[in-house]
Amino acid sequence: MKDSVSGFDLAREGDQILWLVPVFMIAILFFGLVRSIWEKLPSIFALMGTVGGSITAYLMYRERSITNNPSRIVATQWTVIFWLGFIASLGIVITAFNFYLKRAKER
Repeated sequence: MKDSVSGFDLAREGDQILWLVPVFMIAILFFGLVRSIWEKLPSIFALMGTVGGSITAYLMYRERSITNNPSRIVATQWTVIFWLGFIASLGIVITAFNFYLKRAKER
């Protein structure tokens, strides 16, 4: 038996908090593209990147551990795309934290 579930299906079933993942990523992208925000308020940009990336990575890992339960009837596997997204979320956290440290040293 083979079954597939999209990210949209996962977000609709049971756990409504998964909608925070794209919301945080859009907010991080917005704060990163608006140069006046990260020049005038680097702490807001760093906080948004660190918190948003951390929550996104946590939600992705939590959903992975819930869905990848060996006692389920249908076995699930995670693809390279999941791991790339998870590593990208952690990369956002590290980059935002380094950005804040560099800006704090400059002042």
